[in-house]
Amino acid sequence: MSTAVPPRSAGLPTDRAVRLGRIGLVVLGAAALVVGVVLLLNPDVAAHTLALLIGLGLVLGGCLEIAGREATGSSHLGAVVVGAILIVGGLVAAFWPGVTLWALAVVTGISLMLHGIGRLFLAFAARREVRSWGWLALAGAVNVVIGLLAIAWPGATILVLSLLLGLQVLAFGGFLIGAAFLMAPADHARAQ
Repeated sequence: MSTAVPPRSAGLPTDRAVRLGRIGLVVLGAAALVVGVVLLLNPDVAAHTLALLIGLGLVLGGCLEIAGREATGSSHLGAVVVGAILIVGGLVAAFWPGVTLWALAVVTGISLMLHGIGRLFLAFAARREVRSWGWLALAGAVNVVIGLLAIAWPGATILVLSLLLGLQVLAFGGFLIGAAFLMAPADHARAQ
């Protein structure tokens, strides 16, 4: 006696993967929102503390990017690379001994611009597969703009840098939480 196993659609995420991906997006998005609020409400922190918060914000953004790949069931290695850009930028910002505000602005700006460009490319490439691609593209565009602003003002004060990154982290976390709730359930995706 044999038991028939229904074929699994190739490339589609399982219910468990979608659920874990959504949970990951919401948890990391909420953490990004908290870091964004801290940066916005605490603009007078010391440069070292600011570097740690900026690093944490960038690392969270990178983790969100990778969690988003899991949530959508995307096989794009590009999402991992784009997330890694933010993680590396965050680690450089957080652990660079004696980092200056100028260097912090440049590291932050370059990381956000590269991530935003990559995010835009991936969002447009997946627009037929991912229902919430517009949110992801908007998050990428916000990162490009914030990155350009950070580089345009390399001598930024602690206040400006805190506000710029605080807004970016807050917006990116909000966009990805929105994308998590707009994702199609795995069963719905299989039916199409």
